[in-house]
Amino acid sequence: MMVNRKKPPLLGIPPSVKITDLAARHGFQPKPEEEKRAMRDKFKLELARESLNVPAPNSRSSLRYDTEVDDAWASLPVTSVHFYERNPRKANNEAYAELKESIRVNGILQPLSVTKRPGENHYILFAGGNTRLQAIRELWEETGDEKFRETRVIVKKWRGESAVLLAHMAENTQRNDMTFWDKANGTLELKKQLEDENGQSLSFRDFESALKKAGVQVNLQSISAYRFAVERVPDIGPWLSGLSVRNIQPRLNLLLKLANHHDLEEDTFYSQIVTPAAKGIAQDVLAGEAFSADQFQAAVERALCSRLDIEARDMSRMLTAIERFPNMTLEELRKLCKPTPPASSAASAQAPSAILRAGRGETGPETTAHAKAAPQSDISKTRTPTVSVNVTGNNPSAAQQDPSPVEAGASESGSPLPAPENRVVELVQEIVVQAGLGSCYEAAPDMPLGYVMGFPKDGPLDLKEQAQSRQAAWWVLSMASSQFDPDICRAGLDEANVWRGLILEESDAQTLGGLELEIQHNIGGQGEFLAIPWLMNTENPIAGACLSLLSLIREVRP
Repeated sequence: MMVNRKKPPLLGIPPSVKITDLAARHGFQPKPEEEKRAMRDKFKLELARESLNVPAPNSRSSLRYDTEVDDAWASLPVTSVHFYERNPRKANNEAYAELKESIRVNGILQPLSVTKRPGENHYILFAGGNTRLQAIRELWEETGDEKFRETRVIVKKWRGESAVLLAHMAENTQRNDMTFWDKANGTLELKKQLEDENGQSLSFRDFESALKKAGVQVNLQSISAYRFAVERVPDIGPWLSGLSVRNIQPRLNLLLKLANHHDLEEDTFYSQIVTPAAKGIAQDVLAGEAFSADQFQAAVERALCSRLDIEARDMSRMLTAIERFPNMTLEELRKLCKPTPPASSAASAQAPSAILRAGRGETGPETTAHAKAAPQSDISKTRTPTVSVNVTGNNPSAAQQDPSPVEAGASESGSPLPAPENRVVELVQEIVVQAGLGSCYEAAPDMPLGYVMGFPKDGPLDLKEQAQSRQAAWWVLSMASSQFDPDICRAGLDEANVWRGLILEESDAQTLGGLELEIQHNIGGQGEFLAIPWLMNTENPIAGACLSLLSLIREVRP
C-alpha cells in the first residue's frame, strides 16, 4: 500500500511564505513581459541553431562551424526573421488586408524560406514572403497570441547576394504581383550585382539567359524597356507600364533624331527637354491628376518645338518625313514645311485636259511648254543619273537613257533644272508628309517609283482629320506607283508583301475580293473619281502637290 507523502518545503521555506514575497523582500523585481518574451525567443533561436548543427549518428564530421544545413526545417520566432532590405517589389500589395485576415484564421500555409549572411546572427527572407512576414508580425504585436509568435521556415544555405535577389525576383514574378517599375529596377539592380560578383561586364543576351535559367521569364525587348524607363524617364517611372513604354520610347527616339538634325546631342535632349517635362508631369500626378503617356509626349514635343523654334505643324511633318525617309537632310526637312505653291491658274486649267489625254495616249503642245517652265526643285538639289522612269505601269521595261527636254533646258539664271524623275520623287515625299500618310508608305526599290502604298496603321483614313485630302492623296500616290498592275506587283514586290498578295488574288477572282474589301474599309473613295474641285482648290497644299505630281507624270511618261 502506497502512502502519500508531502514534498518537503523548497529550501526549507514554510508553505505559508510565497516565493514572490521573499524575492521582493530581498530587492528582486520581476522582469517585464517584453523582456521575458525576448529571452524566450533568444533561447528558441539558440535551440534551433544547435539543432541544425547536430551531425548524423555515424558521421565523423561536425557541423559545428557550418553556417546552415540547406533546406532544413525549423520553427523560428517571427521577430528573429528580418525583411529582405533589397526586395525588388516596392509597391504595396493591394490584397494585403485579405492576406492578413487569412493568416489570422489559418496561419501561414506556405512556409517562409530564410537564409543568413555570413557573420550575421539574424535570418533574412530568401525568396519572397515579405508581405506574409509583415502580416504575421503585426498579428503577433496586436494580439500577443502564441500561435503568431513563431512560424515554420525552410533554411537555405547562403549562396550570395545575387542568388537572394534573383530568388526574390523569380518568386514575385511567378506571383505576378510586381509593377513594371519594380521589375525594371530589380532587373537592372540584379545585372549590376552579377557584374560586381563576377568582376566583369555582362552582355544583355547573357543576362537574359541567366534570368530564364532562374525562372524569370524576360526577353531583350523587355530589358530594353526597363533600361529606357530607369535611365531616361525615372521621374515618371512609378506610373509607367509595359504598354505605355512601348508607345513612349519610339516617339522619343524619333524626336531625338529630329533634335540631332538640329545639332542637339542625346544627353542634352534628355537633360534639358525630356527630364523637365517628366518632372512636370510627375508633379501633376502627385497633385491628383491621372497619368497620361500622351500628355507626357505632348509636353516633350512642346518643349522641343520651343527649343528648336519651329511650329507644332511643321514638327509633325518633319517627324513623318524622318520616319519614312531617314536620309533626308535638315535643309530638305525645312523645305517640306514650306511646300511649293499650288500651280498657277493657267497651269491648273490645262492640267485636267492633260490628264485626260494621258489616259488616251495623246500628246499636246502644253506638255513641252510646261516642261520648259518647270521650277527649280524646292526639296533637293542632289543630282542623280538621268533615267526615263515608267510611272504608269504599262511598260516596266521601257527605261531609257535619253535626256528629257527638262534636263536639256536651263533656268533663267543659267543653272540646270532638276531631272523630272527627281522631282517626281520629291513630290511623292512632300505628299506623304503633308497628308500624314507615313504609316501607309512602304519602300519597294523594285517598283517603278521605289514605293508602294499600303494600308494605314492608325485606322481608316475616312475617320481621321482631313479625310478627303488623305483619301485623295493615297489614291494619287497608289495610282502613280503602278501598284494596281498585277504584273508589276508580281515582279516588283516580295512574295510576303500584303499588297502583292491582294492584287494577285484580285486579278484571278471573279467576285468582290479581299483587295476591294480592304480598300473600302481602310481607304474609302475611288481613284477613278477624284474630285476635280478638290484638285483645283488653290488653298489646299496637298491638292496642289497632287496636281503637280499628276502633271509631271504626264510629262515624263515615255
